[in-house]
Order: sequence, then structure tokens, then C-alpha cells
Amino acid sequence: MALLTHFDPMLNLHSLNRWLEKELPDFGAFGSSSKNEPWRPAVDIVEDGDAFIIDVELPGIADTAVDMKIEKQVLTVTGERETDKQNPTAKTIRRERRGGRFVRSFHLPDTVDTEKVRAKLTHGVLHIELPKKEETKPRSIKVEMK
Repeated sequence: MALLTHFDPMLNLHSLNRWLEKELPDFGAFGSSSKNEPWRPAVDIVEDGDAFIIDVELPGIADTAVDMKIEKQVLTVTGERETDKQNPTAKTIRRERRGGRFVRSFHLPDTVDTEKVRAKLTHGVLHIELPKKEETKPRSIKVEMK
């Protein structure tokens, strides 16, 4: 008689990650990033009927430290998050929060009206609204019955 058992395919990766963090803390274990890698804020991109919405996580960044431009249907968001000033006598045990410059670029479909793009930074999230051109928005057509 065979028994059904719970199988977690990620269990071995989690165990490996914990071992690497313990034995080789400067190695950059699975799921962590190297000290030399540029910082890349997380994004969510959604489409509704009238627009595309991009939300970029930018905790600890002032709106004056963020720049956006659209050139040849490519939206580029750049900015910089200051790294914490550390007490020179303090020893860092673990640092997961990243700082420094970042760049994120997104190819926009031709349906985006680049003249009407709006952006707002609130509570650490940059909310970018990319309205669709009027001629590409979905519309209803009433059919008359005779």
C-alpha cells in the first residue's frame, strides 16, 4: 500500500540557501543579490480598459530623486536612494536594503498616448498611468434591430 506524502520541491533549495548564507556569507546565496549588482526596484504592470498602470516600489526615495522620460516608445525611470550613513564604530551584521542608482525601462505599445502620461509618488510607490489613445480604446457599438 502506497502512502501519499507532501512533497516540497523548493525544500532542497531553501536548505541550500540557508547553508550558503551560514557557510559563505559573502558568496551571495540563492535569492540574494551581489554587492556589485545595481539595485532594481520591483514593479507591477497591469492593463485596464483605458490605460496601462505601472507601480514601482521606491521606499525611502523623495519625488525629487526620481526622473522619468519617454523616448521612442520606451519609458525610462531613473533615480537614486541614499544609503544609510553608518556609525564608523558599528559592525553591520546583515544588510538587505539596497541603495544607490537604479534604472528601469519599459517598451510601450503604440496604443499609449505618451502626451498624457501621469505619475505620482505616494507612500513609497511610484504610480504611473499610461492612457491609451482614444482610437484604440475598447468601445461599444449599439446594434439596431429592424
